[in-house]
Amino acid sequence: MSLISQALRKAQQDRNPSSMATPAEQPMARSQPASPMASSGMKPIVIIGLIVVVTLLVVVIAGLSVVLLKDSKAPIQTAQPAAQPPEPANVTPEPATAPIPAPTLATAPTPAPIPQTNHTAGLGTESSSVINELRLAREAAEAKLAIETEAQRLTAEAEAAKQTKANPSQAVIDWLGQAKITGVRLSSSGNKVILNNKAYMVGDVVHYNLGLKVLAIQETRVLFIDKVDKKYMKRL
Repeated sequence: MSLISQALRKAQQDRNPSSMATPAEQPMARSQPASPMASSGMKPIVIIGLIVVVTLLVVVIAGLSVVLLKDSKAPIQTAQPAAQPPEPANVTPEPATAPIPAPTLATAPTPAPIPQTNHTAGLGTESSSVINELRLAREAAEAKLAIETEAQRLTAEAEAAKQTKANPSQAVIDWLGQAKITGVRLSSSGNKVILNNKAYMVGDVVHYNLGLKVLAIQETRVLFIDKVDKKYMKRL
């Protein structure tokens, strides 16, 4: 550190040798020759940089010396023989504990069937008889309804047939109006009529869709009958 202070002091003296020197130092300054730095004319910045470098070197050297001193003061450890393992003591093994079973849920006991008394048996018989009576009544009502439905259907069909017999078929009337009778032959073996250029005898079907048949053949007219026994006449 004394070297650093001397270097700083010299730098100040080089800047202002007259003002910075004390009266005690002035004779020494006069007697001593000028430093090579001052004579060489080095700039103050360069001098300060050198001082900083020297300071860093001193700090590094001081730190290394402190570390070396600490390492030298550390106690030297001597190698000790490995400790022998202790002899095992006579320890009796503990008996193995059995695993604790999981708790089981207790199930409620199934109740025993209650014996059926005479009173209960009597009620069962009565209920079954009531059910049978209801079933029979329902079947009778269904049968009655079916009979009534069938009777209504037959009545409607009879009314329709009656109405058909009362009123002649317009289709038969139209067909007979267009049909042409060209001749009639009466004989003991059977009468014949020439209708639409075809010969028909009594009982022959002249129109299958209308169900029209020859009922009678006479000299001046021919009678026909349809499928509902409605009679028609056509003159020659």
